[in-house]
Amino acid sequence: MTRVSSVRRFALCVSLVAFAMSGCTTSQFPSPPLRQNPEFTYDASGVTHATLSAAEQPVNVGNERYVSLVFNGDYDSPLIRTRPGGTMAIRLDNRMDEVTNLHFHGMTVSPLDQGDNIFRMTQPHQVGEYNVKLPPDHSPGAYWYHSHFHGGSQRQVSAGIAGPILVDGMLDPFPELKGIKEQVLVLRNFQKTLTGKVASEIITSAPSIRTINGQEVPTIDIKPGETQLWHFINIAANQYFRISINGQTLQVLSRDGNTVTRRVDTDQVLIGPSARFSVLVVGPPAGTYDVETGSGNTGPAGDQYPMAKLAILRSSGQQVATKQITSPYPPAEDLSKIAVNKTRQFAFQDSATAPTAFLINGTRFELDRVNTTVKLGDVEEWRLFNPSQELHQFHIHQVDFQVTEINGKPVEFSGYRDNVFIPATGSITLRIPFRDPIILGKFVYHCHILEHEDGGMMQAIQVVKPEDYEQAVKLEPLGGLYGENNQLCSYLRNTGRDPKASSPLIPRTN
Repeated sequence: MTRVSSVRRFALCVSLVAFAMSGCTTSQFPSPPLRQNPEFTYDASGVTHATLSAAEQPVNVGNERYVSLVFNGDYDSPLIRTRPGGTMAIRLDNRMDEVTNLHFHGMTVSPLDQGDNIFRMTQPHQVGEYNVKLPPDHSPGAYWYHSHFHGGSQRQVSAGIAGPILVDGMLDPFPELKGIKEQVLVLRNFQKTLTGKVASEIITSAPSIRTINGQEVPTIDIKPGETQLWHFINIAANQYFRISINGQTLQVLSRDGNTVTRRVDTDQVLIGPSARFSVLVVGPPAGTYDVETGSGNTGPAGDQYPMAKLAILRSSGQQVATKQITSPYPPAEDLSKIAVNKTRQFAFQDSATAPTAFLINGTRFELDRVNTTVKLGDVEEWRLFNPSQELHQFHIHQVDFQVTEINGKPVEFSGYRDNVFIPATGSITLRIPFRDPIILGKFVYHCHILEHEDGGMMQAIQVVKPEDYEQAVKLEPLGGLYGENNQLCSYLRNTGRDPKASSPLIPRTN
């Protein structure tokens, strides 16, 4: 939950409510056809050349005009398209009066030099160069790019310094789906004050407008029986989207750029901040159907927000034959079946003393500190505990992971992810393979509710070669897991658990 003073919160809420009541409602406007993202794609050599110019300027969002920070003069940021083995050659032209940078979310690429290096900054009115090389076996699917400027990521991402990425090839294992239409659906929410600018501090519970590709309630066309692949990409700073289509079943094909290992059908998908779901949608009988996001509640100390219509699915035309998957799903290793090299424990917790502070194991992020050192080639088990009264959205850079337990209960394997929420007063257990040499270097893990990240709920990790491990681990800060101020330790004691026990630690849940 956004933690601002009561006076400032009241003033912002009044401004937002006044805007919401000013007569600018979606019912006054017809539903526009879904807009396609402007796109940068790769050449014959597999290189995608793109210039992203970040500036503050007036733009249209939905049916409104406001001033914000955006890329290339548009709230609907360009799609960057690449392929396994390809390269993204990107110029970040910072025309803003503030520092920024780029993170390539979910991608297994180098965190060094001109790669996915969040410790590099582009100064105001300067140009940053990125040369991000994908390995030939990089997983195809939906990803995104965004500002990772610590202390300013929530505001910049909320304003518009973020956009989608597609790595081609997701349908290659399924030749029976060749030629189906793909829709890139970029999810956002924004809040506008009476000043005409985006709210500088986001209060998720306050009135907001939720958009797809920068539009309010667009129309998405499909034919009865037609199979389409929809890529939902949540690039909102803090917002969860619980997506459903009136009366329709969704078949999940990929989560966070990782193709599932078996068939997964559902009537809704919960897409947390930074998450991506690629789903197969089959055209229903002729008619219109609401695409909705359900009401949200992230816990007693978190945010609540109402259900909203996101789009209209319009089914029309002649019935066509439905295309279904008949090929086997690509296999992936079930990491729960193997021995791990190391087990670690982390507590993600709101500060009890500082309302804008958020902690991991009792500490806030420090730019020059490495908290965790990992040996290249190891598979580790991480147990993530959440003693707070709101959920947190865990994300780690450069690698994917397997969720093996939620609140101590086993999870059936269906593929990997790069983010997952930790239930309020609950726990998650993950297996993380640190195997790919491309990830050597320093990167971070954090809560992807960006308010929490900016407030300190982030730590640095470095992956080193085995021969360098002993020396590197000596440089980690003293105190470690069992320091007397460590909040995981106190939480486990308060719940009757022994923080040094070797058996699995399953916290009490409500």
